[in-house]
Amino acid sequence: MFAAKNFFLAGGGIATVSADYLVIAGGGGGGGTNNQNYGGGGGAGGYKYLTSQSLNVGTAYAVTVGAGGAAATVGSNSVFSSTTSTGGGRGGAYEGPAGGNGGSGGGGGGGLNTTGGSASPSGQGNNGGAGDTAGPQPAAGGGGGSNAVGSAGVSNSSGGAGGAGTANSITGSSVTYAGGGGGGGSIGVPGGAGGSGGGGAGGTQTVSGGAGTANRGGGGGGGGGSSGGATIGGAGGSGIVIVKIPDTVGASFSSGVTSLLNTSSGYNIYSITATSSTSETLTLTTGTFSADFLVIAGGAGGGGWGGGGAGGFRTSAGTSGGGSSAESSLTLSKGIQYTLTVGGGGAGSGSVSAKGTNGSNSVFSTITSTGGGGGAGDGSGVGDGASGGSGGGAGWDNNTQRSGGSGTANQGYAGGSSNTAENNGGGGGGAGAVGDAGLSGVGGNGGNGVASSITGSSVTYAGGGGGGVAGSPGTRSTGGTGGGGAGGVNVTTVAVAGTANTGGGGGGMPSNPWGAAGGSGFIVIKIPSTISANFTSGVTQTKTTSGGFNIYSVTATSTTSEKVVFA
Repeated sequence: MFAAKNFFLAGGGIATVSADYLVIAGGGGGGGTNNQNYGGGGGAGGYKYLTSQSLNVGTAYAVTVGAGGAAATVGSNSVFSSTTSTGGGRGGAYEGPAGGNGGSGGGGGGGLNTTGGSASPSGQGNNGGAGDTAGPQPAAGGGGGSNAVGSAGVSNSSGGAGGAGTANSITGSSVTYAGGGGGGGSIGVPGGAGGSGGGGAGGTQTVSGGAGTANRGGGGGGGGGSSGGATIGGAGGSGIVIVKIPDTVGASFSSGVTSLLNTSSGYNIYSITATSSTSETLTLTTGTFSADFLVIAGGAGGGGWGGGGAGGFRTSAGTSGGGSSAESSLTLSKGIQYTLTVGGGGAGSGSVSAKGTNGSNSVFSTITSTGGGGGAGDGSGVGDGASGGSGGGAGWDNNTQRSGGSGTANQGYAGGSSNTAENNGGGGGGAGAVGDAGLSGVGGNGGNGVASSITGSSVTYAGGGGGGVAGSPGTRSTGGTGGGGAGGVNVTTVAVAGTANTGGGGGGMPSNPWGAAGGSGFIVIKIPSTISANFTSGVTQTKTTSGGFNIYSVTATSTTSEKVVFA
């Protein structure tokens, strides 16, 4: 574990950090090709785990994720900084060479060339198991694993099992890496099991060797054999590089790096799963920068009468909801984990006497936008629209005028009221305007949304849902600009849902299928092009660049605990 997390410059700022990293090379391919029988299991990729290593902020460190070897081919090396893990050795074969050397050695072939490969250089894995020469059905040896030697093949019984891999919890969960591939069998003789940690199973006379697991560095299973032919050895699994650093520091990558971010107990953990070349880099970064944002909450569902209110609208780049001016940009720090949640749209009412469900809040850093207020239903207990980012439209209550729900200051407007004599719902409030009142024979239109150009193009968001209409014929209400759904007309015309990723409210409707759902929210983060963002795995986002800025549009989060880290 870390002896110390950070080392500071005398004038402030972090100079070096203490890091843990795991470097797994690509696994070797199992022995056996179309003209090579009884293939040994591929050796696992080299396994190196270093703790409490000093890394300099601002230095570009080399990073390479080794590919798994094809059949009868060594795996490729993985590299981080000055640490190199060696690719796994290829499996041997009866007509081919003996097991190859590597991070872990490949298993020996069955019948001939039975010697298992060595773990070379030492300290990264184990030797491959020997093949068996006895007939009439030879069996090949298993590839070595990071934690155990590959087992020897036993003729007329079984190919040797791949050596076991090593469990590691650097990511916060225990995962086993670098298992050896199982040795190939033959007629009536099963192949050996793959070693724990991604080793592929050995093949038989009719079944090719199994592939090693991607990003575990497992060896491929050896191909099977017989006097009449052979099956192919399995490919080795690709390697992985995992770097764990304090959460006060971020990591940026060159363009050919594929990485995933996890956060755990005060650390940022980067799992690098692929590199497109051997000249890719990772650079540790610190410092602060300014970020613009647009945070829109989920729109509310329409009620039995009233339209759903739009999700709250907050931004530092242009007019905010509720007539507010732009908020201040955020000052953010590299390396710090910031919460990121895209609010879902609320469900529609499900009956005439029910309100629509409020939308869910959207969150980025310290900015929370409030979900839209649900549209109202029919009756004294449900006749007023719900409050929210923008308020839900009012319902009907036996010739009693009801009120729209209130909006949230600086996020949106109130929903429209209902008419005393006519049972027509009010429109849901929008970020840019109050929802219209329901009138005789007309549902209230949803309040309009607000346009934003933070992405480089003008798009309008957070329109309120239209109110439902009882009369038939009746005049259908419209949803507010910015994704608000139109209201329904009793029996004849169905209400429309709010548009996804606009925070628009759903339309109200007084008959089956009742009020429609609100649209999901949306988050945009605009930062200088010199800064990059890394997201946890539950975030769905796209990146564009414009005018010297990186612009991240976040359309969904799978949990309320997703994070973004900047570097």
